Amino acid sequence: MVPKRLKDARRNAGISQEKLAEMVDVEGINIRSRISSYEVGRVDPPFSLMVKIAAALNYPECYFYTVDDALAETILNIHLNKNNSSTNPYLNTINHAEKLCAELHEFLKKASSN
Repeated sequence: MVPKRLKDARRNAGISQEKLAEMVDVEGINIRSRISSYEVGRVDPPFSLMVKIAAALNYPECYFYTVDDALAETILNIHLNKNNSSTNPYLNTINHAEKLCAELHEFLKKASSN
């Protein structure tokens, strides 16, 4: 996991370490310290906890594990704009490919019936 991304995501969500710990049911004596340990890289959180954290922050899990910063940003943008083709060029490509496949399917269907 890339620790800095966890800290940035939490801060972007505008929540404290304590609040995040409560949201994902981190237990222990000093829950703030545990989240802090994850954010600075002293301790790696279990993947199952990162899945909960990602869901709580509305981030894809892979964002926290991708080493390349540009790729992580692209992943996040796709995730945040997954239903908005006007802001997501990747989705435009997928929609275009789906349309072409549907047209090809119809063409082949008509051609085989002749």
